[in-house]
Amino acid sequence: MSSRKLIGRGFVERVSMTPAGAAFRPEPLLIAILAAAYFALFGGLLLARTPPFAAQDEAFHWQRVLQIADGHLLAETLGPNSWGGPIDRAGYLQMLYHIDRIQKHGPVDPVEAHALSDHLAAQPPAVEVVPFPSSASFAPLAYLPQAAGVAAARAAGLGPLGQMRAGRVGNLAVYGLMVAAILRALPGGRVAVLALALSPVALQSACSLSADPLNLTLPVLMLALVWRLRDRGTPLGRGEGAGLVALSAALGLLKLTMAPFAGAALYLPAAVAGSSLRSRFALGGLCLAVALGIAVLWNAAYPFVPGPYWGTGADPAAQIARLRTDPLEALRVFADTVRDWAVMWWRDGYGRYGGHPPPWHGYASDRWVLPAFWVLLALALCDGPRRRDAGFAAGCLVPAPAYALLVLAAFWVGFTPVGSATVDGVQGRYFLPMHALVLLGLAAAAGAWRPAGLRRGLRLALFAAALALGGAVLVEVLGVWKGLWPVYG
Repeated sequence: MSSRKLIGRGFVERVSMTPAGAAFRPEPLLIAILAAAYFALFGGLLLARTPPFAAQDEAFHWQRVLQIADGHLLAETLGPNSWGGPIDRAGYLQMLYHIDRIQKHGPVDPVEAHALSDHLAAQPPAVEVVPFPSSASFAPLAYLPQAAGVAAARAAGLGPLGQMRAGRVGNLAVYGLMVAAILRALPGGRVAVLALALSPVALQSACSLSADPLNLTLPVLMLALVWRLRDRGTPLGRGEGAGLVALSAALGLLKLTMAPFAGAALYLPAAVAGSSLRSRFALGGLCLAVALGIAVLWNAAYPFVPGPYWGTGADPAAQIARLRTDPLEALRVFADTVRDWAVMWWRDGYGRYGGHPPPWHGYASDRWVLPAFWVLLALALCDGPRRRDAGFAAGCLVPAPAYALLVLAAFWVGFTPVGSATVDGVQGRYFLPMHALVLLGLAAAAGAWRPAGLRRGLRLALFAAALALGGAVLVEVLGVWKGLWPVYG
């Protein structure tokens, strides 16, 4: 079954349930149809038209995907602050060809690119040892969908370009399945989360080789499951408890900033987590300890520091010492960064395309990007569960700024030069999990306010507006790609 059908089915099953004898409501079905059509249309167009290796950091992700597709889950140490290893030479040379053309600021000739792919596919298999620490230092989990697609394409005899496309397809398919699982679990906030999942940068990432899709969906799945268990109110089964611990382990294998989401298990009431507060904190503490423990151990084994690699002049030891001696100064730097960059981060996290020098990178018009922020917030307030859950709302809204602070601290220590007035290197897409926290928190706080007919009508209208704004952004993006990759062979 296709991922878009699963998204529609999961949404309809959770949203359209009504008590026996209740009148059928068309709104959930209309939302599901709109979402499935949007996912199929723009997902298909992005897969077909996004130029090879043009997405954000896609060249680095490609190298890690090649490594995992060859069966090497662990990167090799190649030097100080450097990891990588042998990867498929044909795929590596294909990537270098595209990066060279992109850095010349002009379009890439698809006929020439496909000819090179066919030529490389005809050569005897060979490997090349390459350092790519910015992605080699990550655990393999977030790259498994892409690597599976590459391995399948390679087994079918496809060349590097065909393998790259198959990796993108695998990423999008798993993203669709993950979104369907989240929608099925959520007792509220489904439409708002669906709109966020279909937002332009999130969908572009899912249609690329990026590790971002699982870094977004696994934390939100943890929140969705905890909220569902709270809403159900019955004690956990052994399998459910084990599932939360397993999901926490998966969070530990993502980016370091995702591990704290395992702490959502602490939101389970004692009546759900066990018979006492002790059992509640035991389960929540175990989930958090598993996630943080795995994350710390992995990052200790691969202690990549981005600043020295990118030549930013960062000095982590000096920054940490500065933080200890003058924490208020660090908070001032963070506050100044938010003041100067908050709007730009939204543009970057919603309206950006590409990851290379212009014209291979840019932003869609603010007339689509800026209103989308308010539409998503309003949509969350119209998308509450049957019963308002103030505890879960606080559990999402209170940690949301803390998540932003964690991202800022990570880049201040690892990327920003000492003495800088603001934090460097932070991109808008890093805040997508925070946006999910805010949307779920607002939905849980709002509940199912009345009149119900007005609420449902507003929800449908706002969801349609969110898709219209996102679609307008993606039309602009696809127009840029048409000029830079003019033939889609």
